[in-house]
Amino acid sequence: MVHPEENPAARTPTPSPPHTLPRSIGLSGSGTLAELRADDLTEAGVVLTIDGVEQSHVETDDPGWLLHDYTVRIGAVLDALGDGTASTRGRRVLHLGAGALTLPRWVEHRAAERHLPAPEQIVLDLEPELMDFVLETLPMRTRPHTIVADAAAALAPSGALAGRHHDAVVVDLFNSADAPEAVTSTQFCRRLGAIVAPGGVLVMNLGDEPGLAFARPLISRLVSGAAAGEAVRCLVTAPADVLEGAVAGNLVVAVADAPIRSRAAEAIWAAGPHPCEVLSGHELQVWLAAQEGSANQI
Repeated sequence: MVHPEENPAARTPTPSPPHTLPRSIGLSGSGTLAELRADDLTEAGVVLTIDGVEQSHVETDDPGWLLHDYTVRIGAVLDALGDGTASTRGRRVLHLGAGALTLPRWVEHRAAERHLPAPEQIVLDLEPELMDFVLETLPMRTRPHTIVADAAAALAPSGALAGRHHDAVVVDLFNSADAPEAVTSTQFCRRLGAIVAPGGVLVMNLGDEPGLAFARPLISRLVSGAAAGEAVRCLVTAPADVLEGAVAGNLVVAVADAPIRSRAAEAIWAAGPHPCEVLSGHELQVWLAAQEGSANQI
């Protein structure tokens, strides 16, 4: 039997930040300013801001601890679906959207906890300077492969990701209705589904305002595009009042390559944070139909 203290990966500490915080860099793609600074919420926390708006939190001494609601939900999905593809088998994981690489760090940490080799991770972001800046300031045990590209262009037939398949695809590209159509279209959703390997899982974070005018149609396009219309392969987890459209917040959407079993949905619900709701299959279809009906009455 292998004990945690006998596992070299588990013994290897997360590299300490080599630079004094705060640090900042201009991002040429958007003309904005990225800054990494200490987060007063926790002793070892670091927050990434873009033009002063918080984007990501990293717990430098424990990457397995996730602060934000939606990151906890994504972790629960990755653990529960596809036999824990991104954490227990941990082979090939694609992240669209970098931030401070909170979720790549979590995936790497989970593999080490389970005495498995570091997963092969690819991180894509549109900003040329961001990923090197984050990794120089907050190194990972195993540096992921980085691609600077537009996500829609990268998934096109001649793009950087064409022909590749991944055990888990994590999408965290947009948080509002300002997202470009190229990364919210049915075609983009279909291409996302096509790059998921057999037995794998696609998981996406969406943010929206009350009423869910952005998230509802996009979830419908994910069901039709990434899941070929099979709602039994899809799941949505979010705070209950967000799913009701009463308050702004984040929803996490998952697409598997087979019907999602009730045991997996129950595990995702149990992981919280609470109060929350988990919708899949018929319940998801009813929710989407009810929301479409409400929109048609406006």
